[in-house]
Parts: sequence; structure tokens; C-alpha cells
Amino acid sequence: MTSNDVPGAHVFDGVRIADFAWVGVGPNATMQMAFHGAEVIRVESSNRPDTFRNGGPRPPGVNNLDASAYFAKFNRGKRSAAINLAHPRGAEVARRLIATADIVTESFAPGFMQRIGLSYEEVRKIKSDVIMCSMSMEGQTGPHAKFRGFGLTLQATAGVTGVTGWPDRSPVGTGVAYTDWVATHLGIIGILSALDHRRRTGEGQYIDLSQFEASTLVLDAGVIDAANTGRVARPLGNRDLRHAPHGVYPCADDHTGSDRWVAIAITSDDQWRRLALIVDRQDWLESDELCHAAGRLAAQEALDEGVARWTSTQTVGEVEQMLQAVGIPTHRASNVRDAHNDPQLAHRNHWWRSDHPVIGEMSYESPAWRLSDTPPPMPRRSPLLGEDSEYVYRELCGYSEQEFQQLIVDGVVE
Repeated sequence: MTSNDVPGAHVFDGVRIADFAWVGVGPNATMQMAFHGAEVIRVESSNRPDTFRNGGPRPPGVNNLDASAYFAKFNRGKRSAAINLAHPRGAEVARRLIATADIVTESFAPGFMQRIGLSYEEVRKIKSDVIMCSMSMEGQTGPHAKFRGFGLTLQATAGVTGVTGWPDRSPVGTGVAYTDWVATHLGIIGILSALDHRRRTGEGQYIDLSQFEASTLVLDAGVIDAANTGRVARPLGNRDLRHAPHGVYPCADDHTGSDRWVAIAITSDDQWRRLALIVDRQDWLESDELCHAAGRLAAQEALDEGVARWTSTQTVGEVEQMLQAVGIPTHRASNVRDAHNDPQLAHRNHWWRSDHPVIGEMSYESPAWRLSDTPPPMPRRSPLLGEDSEYVYRELCGYSEQEFQQLIVDGVVE
């Protein structure tokens, strides 16, 4: 019986992942599997800590590697084993761990795993049916395979930065590494596909995920248009090529201490007439040109000014209530506090609270999808760096107490 055949209460019970990935894409993918029962062994080292471990937010005055809530967000449900892969014996420990695993994940620059003897070809010799997923910036092959970057540069590489912002200003990124959170889900799909293939055939396989290629998905119709017509999409701000008015408009002060804005998207002639009635613009209703989308698109600047004059006299809640009541797509431009306090998310118990010995109690996202028969349990909190090293070295890798202590002395367990 393989570990995939072990019955359990959750879909990935019995599946073990040796997780060598770091930062966002890989750790988020394996965390989603940890939520549903997989045992994820996060391999890391204080010699080269995960970028997120040095990030924030973190408790005031606490600067150690276990204090980052951002790292904690993407590593819940996992165990942490300290393995110094730069040490000559580090790869030996990694091989022993891989021998117990169903899946190996990594997100280093191409060539690193080969240099330490952990390429897919070598990993297959350790465990013939292993699934290995590499999640590099631009894939394992090609002229740019060894290029390095981060979220902002990946957005620029994929073309995302070229279509975000306003037509009369410099290009801007998306504020967060949006591309990371596209690539991670494609990584999960690849891993699940390989797991299903192994269940049916007994064969493992190698998954070469290019974050660059995954990120082109967010370009929508623009990349198809460019490939087939030569037209190049340009930044539109909040406007749309088919609908108008279509924008984000200022609202009156609602005593929250911050500017409030509302997004309104008019997508039909009926919605336009309802908006004109609520805004009390008889001239809009009487205009033959504005009765159709083409005329409204030609008059966008004037319409945006008119809508903004009206919304600026109403609170964001008043605008939402009036326009949503008549079927006009409308919602406040939520800030992060609004998102956390959203009543829909509260109804679905989206926020899970986790108590961490360094960070304290905080709320984090739960899976956005629900399984009816095997709902995910509340995961264990994110591990401290190397917290589970003894379990991994002694119970999984089979080192004796004396051998484990010697590996600590030699600098392998750090």
C-alpha cells in the first residue's frame, strides 16, 4: 500500500511533501494541500532564510526570523526542518527525507538542485514514483531560464505592468505581486494532475512550472489581440473598451477618517437610464447619443465628471444602497479593513485565527473553496524555523540521537 492509498478523513491524508520552495508561489501551493491533510515538511535554513521571514508585519521591537506574520500566512499547517543545503552533508539529509516523500517542490533558480545532486533524475533514483515540481521564474529551459527577479519584475516581464495605470502616466505595478498568486494555483493544478496520474499508473513525473508563462493568463484578451492583429493594449485606468460610465468615483466623507470611493460599471442601456434617473440628469435621458454605448464611450470624460459630482454629495454607503437597489453594478472601493470586516466573508467563516508563540494571535485566510464531505480542519500554526528538525531527522530520516547531535555540531542542522 502506498501513502496515497492510506484512508483518512481528508483528501490528502497520507501524502507527504518535501517542500524546498520559498517566498510565495511554492509555499502557498503546498499550504493549500496542508490545509487538506498533507504532511508538508518545509526545508529551510537560517543561513539563507526565506525572504518572507525578514518581512512584516511583525510585533513591535521583535526582529527575529520567527516574527513575520507574512511568512506565517503562507506556511500554516506545515512542519519546519532546518537543513543547511550548502553543507556537504545537507544533500544527504535531503535525500533521506525525499525517500519518505510523495512530492518534492522547489522554487530555486534553475541549476541549484542539480548542483547539490537533487535534480529530478537523481530524485527518481531515490524514489521511482516521486512527483517533483519546480516553480522557477521562467522555466527550466530557454535563453532566459536563469534570469532572476521578484514580483515587480515578473509583472513587468509578463506584460502586466504595461496595461496597468493610466494612459497619460507612467506604468505602475499592481501593488502586490499579483502574478505570484496566479502561478501558485497553476502549480497546485500541476501537482494534483500528477498525483492523479500516479494513482492510475503508479508513475511519478516532473512538473516544470514557469511563473512567467502562468502570469500571461492575467493579460485577458489583450495578449490574444496582439498575437492575432498586432494591436497593443494600453493602460485604460478604470475605463472599459465596451462600457461607459465605468470608473471609480469619489464619495462624501463618512467620518471613517479616510477618503472613500465607489466603483460603478454601467454595462447596458437600461442601467444607464436608471443611473440618469437617480442622478437626476434629464439631459442625459433626452440625449439620443447617450442612449447607446458608442455615444457614452465618446463622451466618457464629461460623463465621469457628472457622475463624480453626484457621488461626491453622497456617502459610499448611500451610493451602494441606491444603485444596487436598481441593479446597477456598484461597490465601494474597499480598503484592507473593509475586506477583513466584509459580512460575506464573516458568514462563510473565511478568517481563521492562529496563535503563534512569537507573533501572537492573528487572523488569516482560510481556503476559498469548500469540500462538502471533507472540510479542512483548522491548521496548526506556522512553524518556528527548524522547530520540527528532531522529528524529521530522527523519525523520518532515521538518524540516531548521537548522529543527530553530531549533525547539529557539524552545522547541518541550522
